[in-house]
Amino acid sequence: GTPSRYWLESELASFGVTEQPSAENADAVFDAIGQRLAEPQFRPRALLQRYGIDVLATTDDPCSDLSAHAALAAVAGLAARVIPTFRPDRYLDPAAPGWLEGIGALTDASGHDATSYPGYLDALRARRRYFIEHGATATDHGVADAGSEPLEPADAHRLHGAALAGTITADEAVAYRRNMLFEMARMSTEDGLVMQLHPGILRNHDRATFERFGADTGHDLPLATGFTEPLRPLLEQFGNDPRFRIVLFTVDETAFSRDIAPLAGYYPAVFIGAPWWFLDAPDAIGRFRSAAVETAGFSKMAGFVDDTRAFCSIPARHDMSRRSDAAFLARLVVEHRMSQHDAVATIENLVVHQPRRVFTRTVA
Repeated sequence: GTPSRYWLESELASFGVTEQPSAENADAVFDAIGQRLAEPQFRPRALLQRYGIDVLATTDDPCSDLSAHAALAAVAGLAARVIPTFRPDRYLDPAAPGWLEGIGALTDASGHDATSYPGYLDALRARRRYFIEHGATATDHGVADAGSEPLEPADAHRLHGAALAGTITADEAVAYRRNMLFEMARMSTEDGLVMQLHPGILRNHDRATFERFGADTGHDLPLATGFTEPLRPLLEQFGNDPRFRIVLFTVDETAFSRDIAPLAGYYPAVFIGAPWWFLDAPDAIGRFRSAAVETAGFSKMAGFVDDTRAFCSIPARHDMSRRSDAAFLARLVVEHRMSQHDAVATIENLVVHQPRRVFTRTVA
């Protein structure tokens, strides 16, 4: 009954495995997959073409030289564009592990002295330009909350210095991080990178597991998350600016109808990200559509964005999403809330056109 089951069955079928895995056949299934992976048609670039992927975006450290992206861009006949996404989280939060070391790396990568606050902002701008030169169209921000209150310049200078000195308090670090989310929005109006925001995850919930296995090992859990009040400073400044676009994701499905859909319904810059992580399952997608569409409509949807680390699950996840959306639209048709003609146009728009529109840079 879990989406992992659906995805795994679909992936296995793509490798010619149609029997249900069990203790008895596990070795045979493993060997069969290994044999397929050795065949030319199962190499990553061949699968990229077979899956029909037009664009594959990675999330990348701002100081990355993006050499792998440059190498792929030089490959003749590659079936898809593989582009970077600017993911600056650890450089924006003084409480994040490695922030101080990151300031040094940012200085080296950008050529701007990030130990001063103006130099730090210039360094981030320079790295954003570097990503754009390598095909980036978006930024990606995973934050504890969506707070976006800007600081007075003098306060930002002071807190930057305190962070470098190691004397910044926990509350000041939060204020600095929220100020930097605001500054990222400002930079998006300058360079056109689409801003993606997904707050509300408590990282490393189980300390014992974290100490034994490290981060990103299955113990990050969702928090109740608000958007309306926390994003008010950012949206009052940039929400009506045609150069700005922000896509909101959440793992708190109560936020869809309460916060995200009304914000998207009002602000031209706000779009609604697909159900993400704990919510990218058929029933949750149905609840998402019911909660969001009646307020914001289909035109404010960003399309399905898949955040998998497993390359071969990409077509399985998109197939599940498209079937779920088709089922939702079919219900609207049967209930005489939408014509069949409009439903067909809507599903095509959600899959083909809307993602391209939303994730195109707003500034040439």
